[in-house]
Amino acid sequence: MNKLKYFGVYFTPLLALISFNSSGILAYSGIIVLYLFIPILENIIPKDSYNLNASEKELAKKDRFYDIVLYLLVPMHLYVIYIFLYTISNPNILFPDLIAYVLMMGTVLGVNGINGGHELGHKTGESFKLFMAHVLLTTSIQNHFMTYHNSGHHRDVATPNDLTSAKQGDIFYLFALKSQIGGYFKTWKLEAEKARKTGKSTFLNPMILHTIIPWTFLAFIFILFGLQVALLYFAAAVFGISILEAQNYFSHYGLRRKQRENGTYENVKAIHSWNSDHLLGRILLFELTRHSDHHYMGAKPYQILESKEESPMLPYGYPAMLILSYFPFLFIPIMRKALKKQGFVS
Repeated sequence: MNKLKYFGVYFTPLLALISFNSSGILAYSGIIVLYLFIPILENIIPKDSYNLNASEKELAKKDRFYDIVLYLLVPMHLYVIYIFLYTISNPNILFPDLIAYVLMMGTVLGVNGINGGHELGHKTGESFKLFMAHVLLTTSIQNHFMTYHNSGHHRDVATPNDLTSAKQGDIFYLFALKSQIGGYFKTWKLEAEKARKTGKSTFLNPMILHTIIPWTFLAFIFILFGLQVALLYFAAAVFGISILEAQNYFSHYGLRRKQRENGTYENVKAIHSWNSDHLLGRILLFELTRHSDHHYMGAKPYQILESKEESPMLPYGYPAMLILSYFPFLFIPIMRKALKKQGFVS
């Protein structure tokens, strides 16, 4: 499909702007489209497992278009946040509309803020991209995410050492608390380890800034818009974080690397991540659904990620799996069948 499809990442923020300028049922239009229509459409539209050939990959890696799509996401994201804050500062706003706006803002923070920050944050040798990543992650109160994800999750994925790899039977809500809170404190240790290896002082832990910056951002919202708006934005951010944790939850659920006799674990393989070739999820999430290839080479640009034949395939696309994660009584039996189908359990 034409590379212009990646402009689809702006679909979620555009839906947010429509919602923020509507009331009543129309205020929920973005939620209805993303959490109902998209999951249904993904099971109607044929999957797309096509991988670029060698020459196409080389052209795609050199094409600045894909970077521009990422860069433009940042001002768009900040504009959506401003419109949200301005909208909910209206004292006459109806409570049902307020709920719709908070859920939609949380979706933007989770889908575009954290996922956009994730894609930019893997470009560790490019300072501008890392700065842009921190801008997006600041809005989602997730500045520590980059360190834990790159230095912790990618190293320890599919092992008990990774707080963001769910074992079979884990309940999402308990998993999310462990992943988010435990991940925050583990990041302090990861940053201290990096400082020791490079000979830097462990007292100048970057986590000090990673903690101060997002709360300073919230403080500015409080100063400019008041306590109620700041609390509502925080609620939206929490919902956005739950979207991140849902993706963490199902993308490695029940998959484990074998432990060697010396206590180390086998190398990460394609079988240690759940994949999805559902087209809409691929477009909306910067190819995050091609998760096995992403873990094989974390810095690989999103536009050249591949579908792996040996990867276990999710029973549904990412949007549907996200929703199912919030309902353990549905998610766990569905994934038990998927694990059995893939031969991971008897």
